[in-house]
Amino acid sequence: MIETTALEQLFIQAFPSLDKTGQQQAIQLYQLLSRGKNINIDQFASTIDKSLQETDHLLEAWTGVSINEQQLIDGFWGVSTKETSHQFCINQSTLYTWCAWDLLFMPVIYQQTITAKTRCPVSDQAIELVISPDRIETVNPGSAMITFIKPDLDAIKEDVTGSFCQYVFFVASEETGIKWQQQRSDGFLLSMEQGFNLGKKIIQQVFKDIQ
Repeated sequence: MIETTALEQLFIQAFPSLDKTGQQQAIQLYQLLSRGKNINIDQFASTIDKSLQETDHLLEAWTGVSINEQQLIDGFWGVSTKETSHQFCINQSTLYTWCAWDLLFMPVIYQQTITAKTRCPVSDQAIELVISPDRIETVNPGSAMITFIKPDLDAIKEDVTGSFCQYVFFVASEETGIKWQQQRSDGFLLSMEQGFNLGKKIIQQVFKDIQ
C-alpha cells in the first residue's frame, strides 16, 4: 500500500495559500467555469466584487490559473473548458480536467455528484465513473487504477500540467498499470479509493474555512 501523506502535504503546498475570502473567491471561479465557457476577467472581477486591477493581481498571485491568448480564463486547478481525454458532466455542462485524478475531487469542490469518463492510455478501454462528494459510487471496469508520480513542488507550481498531469491516468487494471510503469521508472499505482481519499483530504484542507 502506497503511503499518501507526503503527497497530500505536497499538493496542499502547491495550491494557492488562501484565507477565508480567498477560498470563497476560488470557489466562485470554479462555479463560473462549471458553465462550460471561458471566463472574462471582468466577469470574475464583478462576481467577487473587486476592481479589474485587483483581480489581475489576485490571478497573478494564484498558481494553477490558465488564461488563454484571448485573455480569458479557461482553467483553474484541475478543471478546464478545453477538451482533454478526461471529461465530466455537471449542471448540464461538459467540462474537462487536466488529468484523470482531478475527476475524483471535482465532486468535493462542487459538492455535487458527477458522471465522468476517460480512457486507459495502454489498452484504450473506456473507463466510466459516477462520483459523489463522499465516495466513488461506481467505476467501470471495477479493476481500474490510477497512474501517479511524485512531482517536484517548484515544478508543479510553475507548470502543473507539464510536470505532473500528463503522467496521471486511469488504467483499466493493475496489469495495464504495470505496463505503463515499464515506461515510467518513477511511476507508481494508486487504487481508485486511495486517489479519491487523497484528493478529498487536499480539497478539505485547502478550503478548510468554508467547507
